[in-house]
Amino acid sequence: MAGLELDPLRRTVTRDGRPLNLSVKEFALLEALLRAGPAFLSTEDLLEQVWDEFADPLTNTVTVTIGRLRRKLGPPAVIVTTPGVGYRIL
Repeated sequence: MAGLELDPLRRTVTRDGRPLNLSVKEFALLEALLRAGPAFLSTEDLLEQVWDEFADPLTNTVTVTIGRLRRKLGPPAVIVTTPGVGYRIL
């Protein structure tokens, strides 16, 4: 998908053959988005899947982590945001 290859066993990610150095949360966030396929995941979904049930639902940690992940993935953008709906991979 979008030139992304994620290996959950080795915990590696490449885009168009270029290795990416992702944090644990960035990797988990990308993995959740890829698993969801074309479906959107809300901020609440991502907090539950990537963080835990005790994560503050009013925190901006998902937005910040998505921003870092987008920068590391580089252009063209592969993460789409639809306000009020959530995030998905193109």
